Amino acid sequence: MECGCRCIVCGSGLLESRRVGDVEPDGYYDMHHTCRECGAHFDHLEGDTFERCETCGVG
Repeated sequence: MECGCRCIVCGSGLLESRRVGDVEPDGYYDMHHTCRECGAHFDHLEGDTFERCETCGVG
């Protein structure tokens, strides 16, 4: 899924995305992104950043 997000730390558009949670009936699903430029890992909607993420294996 292409969402057009940018890194909330450095603004880069070079992101790796990973689906987290279930696919909703409308086809939507939540994502976590990891920036390929600065390494920030964050929630697609909430904007929370994670130093460690057990869901994605980051940190």
